[in-house]
Order: sequence, then C-alpha cells, then structure tokens
Amino acid sequence: MKRHSGVIFLMVMFLLMGSSYWFSQLKNRARTLDKFSVEFTHPALLLDTLLVNKLLTQNFKIQSNEDKESLDLNMLETQLKLTQEVQNVEIYQLPQGGLSVAVTERKPLFELESHTRFLGDVEGVLFKYQPIGLRLPILKMDSINATISSSADLISKLKQDPLLDFELETISLDEIGYTLELRSFPFQVILGDSTQLKHKLEKLRIFCAFQISQDSLKGYDRINLSYDNQVVATTL
Repeated sequence: MKRHSGVIFLMVMFLLMGSSYWFSQLKNRARTLDKFSVEFTHPALLLDTLLVNKLLTQNFKIQSNEDKESLDLNMLETQLKLTQEVQNVEIYQLPQGGLSVAVTERKPLFELESHTRFLGDVEGVLFKYQPIGLRLPILKMDSINATISSSADLISKLKQDPLLDFELETISLDEIGYTLELRSFPFQVILGDSTQLKHKLEKLRIFCAFQISQDSLKGYDRINLSYDNQVVATTL
C-alpha cells in the first residue's frame, strides 16, 4: 500500500511540476509579447512606434507555438525588413523579458511621378507616397523599370551640388536623356546622360551666375549641357 502511495505521490509531483513549467512558459511568452521597446535610429518620417509594434505582434504570433528560449529573432528581423519603409532592423531579447527593437527607416530622396505616386530612396527602393513635410525633387518617367536605381544615384549626386541641392525641382527622363527644371530659373536644363556630370554642373553654375548678372543671357527657354566645352541656349 505504501508502495502505491509513493508512486501516486511521484505522479502528482510530476504533474504539478509540469503544470508549473507550462504555466510559466505561457506567462513568459505573454510577457515577451507585451513588451516591445521600439526606437528609431533617426527621427521617423514614414513609420511610428504603434505600427512597428503591430508588425512585431503579427510576426510574433507565427512563432506562438515555440518556446521563449527558441524565439527566432532573425526571422522577426527578416519579416520586418519586408516592409518597404524599413532599411534595417535589429532586435534583442532583454534579460528581464521583452524585446528591444532598433529600426532604421529609409530616407526619402525623391518623389516618383509616374502611373502611381511613390517616394524613393538613394538605393532606388520605392515605397508608398505620403506627405512628410520635406521638399523633394520630383522624378518623372513613363514607366517604372531598371532605370529607377540609376536615376536615384543621379539625383543623389545632383543633391550633393550646393546649387542643385536647393534648385533641383524636377528631373525628367525620356529618349533624349535627363532634363532638369530649377526653382529660380525659367529655363529647362538638358543634361543628357549622367556622364561627365562634374563638368556639366560646372557649366550650369557659370551660366546661372551670368544670367543673374547680365541681361543678354536672359530670355532663353532651354539650355543644353550635353555638348563638350559649351552651353547651347535656345528659345522655344
């Protein structure tokens, strides 16, 4: 009888220990799910903490049947990076429970005006348009194709020029190449392709300076920088 009592006692103890472990795992998982500390590496323009928390919660549920110890943080990072506005994300599990999330947002460089309106970054990655309170140059093209990345690279280089960083308003791409429109000058600028860019921008700066100071260079509707060693100015 005593032998059976000992067996029953051990079984009850195992059940209690198992139940306690199971309950603690559920509690730990819930605590981890409820604690997301989200920080942006730069001031956010496109995302917010609530949206990132929502994305984390949705992706966390994919692993809801996994133990806390086997939580795949790399998978969570990968899922968040599928969000177009996210450039990078790093997730750390805190010793006291919960997750620390550092989000690097893509920085809008230009606005794409095509069949659909987008924002784009220096890598040519496009994401949903939303007003962000920044004055961005507008890229106009007939279709979205492989030229997005090369156009983004060109815009980035143009924005490094002190004059165009302020003046560049529109950059259009068609069969003759790139055409620029400036904020303070009434003429179109035929840039052509992106070769010899430094030399072309030097000619543009000189022409703009002369137009400001000399009436004889005013009244032109278009200037062409694609010719070697000269600027061809014409009226329409």
